[in-house]
Amino acid sequence: MYRNLQLEKHKLDRVKSLWTNRMAIAQDLRIKLSSFWAKTALALVITLVLSITVFFNTWRSMVDIWYNSNSYNHDFVIAPISLWLCWTQRRSFLGVRPTVSWLALGAVFAAGLLWLIADLASVQVIAHFSVVAMLIGGLWAILGNRIALKLWFPMGYLFFMVPAGEELVSPLMEFTATFAVAMIRLTGIPVFREGLNFSLPSGNWSVVEACSGINYLIASVSLGFVYAYLTFTKVWKRLLFMALSMTVPVIANGLRAYMIVMIGHFSSMTLAVGVDHLIYGALFFGLVMMLLFYVSSFWRDPPEEYPALEDTLQPQTAIESYFANRLTLLTICMITVLYTAWPLGSENLFRLAPIVMDSKLENQVVTQGQDWQPIPDPRWAWVPDFHGASIQKVHFSDGRTKFGIYQLNFENESQGGAELVSSQNALLRHEQRDNWTIVHAENARLADKDGEVFVAEEKVISGGDKSLVLLRWYQIGRNRTSDPYQAKLLQLFKRLSRNTAPEVQVILVAEAPRGDFKQAEKDLKNVAEVWLY
Repeated sequence: MYRNLQLEKHKLDRVKSLWTNRMAIAQDLRIKLSSFWAKTALALVITLVLSITVFFNTWRSMVDIWYNSNSYNHDFVIAPISLWLCWTQRRSFLGVRPTVSWLALGAVFAAGLLWLIADLASVQVIAHFSVVAMLIGGLWAILGNRIALKLWFPMGYLFFMVPAGEELVSPLMEFTATFAVAMIRLTGIPVFREGLNFSLPSGNWSVVEACSGINYLIASVSLGFVYAYLTFTKVWKRLLFMALSMTVPVIANGLRAYMIVMIGHFSSMTLAVGVDHLIYGALFFGLVMMLLFYVSSFWRDPPEEYPALEDTLQPQTAIESYFANRLTLLTICMITVLYTAWPLGSENLFRLAPIVMDSKLENQVVTQGQDWQPIPDPRWAWVPDFHGASIQKVHFSDGRTKFGIYQLNFENESQGGAELVSSQNALLRHEQRDNWTIVHAENARLADKDGEVFVAEEKVISGGDKSLVLLRWYQIGRNRTSDPYQAKLLQLFKRLSRNTAPEVQVILVAEAPRGDFKQAEKDLKNVAEVWLY
């Protein structure tokens, strides 16, 4: 009995000793990790604050889009998800000593240069991409190459904060219409298609922006990439699931459109034509994505195993710690310089605002043609109304047709504000489409007084008992173009050369009887070339 008690006491003492040793090791590990990461964490916070402070307007424009667009509401949780992913991978990098990465500083410089170009050319999506890239580059520079390599996905996932993808709306609408019509024909139902509109014996359907599936696609990709990273460890599995998260939503949206049309057709247009249209579509899409995640879970890889922290923790001498602290401080100073240089350069170049054309448009027009007589504003139901633009306008007649010339100045361009080239500057806005419809669109070739040929955008809009023929182009200095991308490049080159020549958008209008716009089209082209001469 006594021997058993002694044995039990010995076991208890051994357990206590092991526990005490383990607690001591854990305490020592916490102290080492704390000294390891305290200054690094502070440097990371400083880098984040610098990015938000220096590029506040760019970050604010991103947040405005997140808040105002349903397609990007989820972007508010991208940064928290990235932090959570870093926390789940902490055992892979906590034992690695952070070191400065000079390669990352080069990436910050390149991203800053791209931001300057995007800011000067007022290309918002590239500015957003660049500012996120600069933030990632700054974090990478503080952490070093080894840790950044271990955190490649959580850091790269921050790019999902960029609100991009709106340019896919038109191709997705076209695919949805094509897919739905093909499926309807395979079903054996006759269908007539014209553009994005198609007709069945039971009724008419149209693919609009809400039917493009862009919301589903963006949400699927954002969630699918995280799921692939957490569920699989093999590269080919991750890439395959990421590809599926991009293709399945597109096909599912086509099936969704087809099924909604079928429900409407077989119910004699009593179902799936109102709010239930959206409900059926959302339920179907949610079911498809749930099945995709569920089926893929059967091929889940076992999680990666990491060695114990005490086995990977790298000791650091007093001398190494001294130089590491000085190097981190130097890195923060370099990041500060690389961050602040670009907004200062952009502000300096933007101070050279383009001058406004000060010559009176009426004098230019009246002296050009002997038969042109000024007339009062015809008060067409259509007028160019672009946010932040100052407009010079004149109306005149040749005795047969009424014409109008509009020059729109954007002398104080800003991101999200008045911009010479912007998708918001549409010749026919949504609220105007109740009264006007586009019946014809093409490009018109015109020549100026020097014989330089350029292309203008031409549209014919019809409403009421009349039609209007519209010609539009951008004039940037001595250059004219209707291509928005070329106009952005011309703006960029002009500003980099410190040229303050005018930048305007020109719109010419001719009135024509409804459905008979050919003669007015010829007259307007003649007016354009005579006026430019």
